[in-house]
Amino acid sequence: MLTIYENVKGNSYKQLIHYLSQHCNRFAFVENREIMEIEEDRIAYVDQLIMDIKGHLLDRKVQRKWETTRLSGGTAYVYYFQFNYATKQFFIEYSQSLFYWISPKLPEDLMFYQDEKCVLAVCSHEGYFNVDQALWNQFQK
Repeated sequence: MLTIYENVKGNSYKQLIHYLSQHCNRFAFVENREIMEIEEDRIAYVDQLIMDIKGHLLDRKVQRKWETTRLSGGTAYVYYFQFNYATKQFFIEYSQSLFYWISPKLPEDLMFYQDEKCVLAVCSHEGYFNVDQALWNQFQK
């Protein structure tokens, strides 16, 4: 995996989301329980945010680790979705940048998968993302 510290935004962001939608079948995002003031309110907010794509939700797991983070004591909710036309539109509607996916406005730590392999993982609050080098090279062409 290649680590990149530059934000992808604007038209490049839209192009990347489109490219990922052609090469990935799942994505995930994270809601860290350690930073929630009132968990029930935050879950209700996320439920409202994902209302139009809730039918594409595959799973919501409680996890201590994921591609960009290892929590020492707490847990987070990791939401897994099918990546398709409807969910692609969700990304374009709610943000113009990979690094704008950050709490409290949006969920964090986007991850995109080709089957079980994570090919792109974003850590917005740290300002970097990891990407499969072959996928990134193809996207850059």
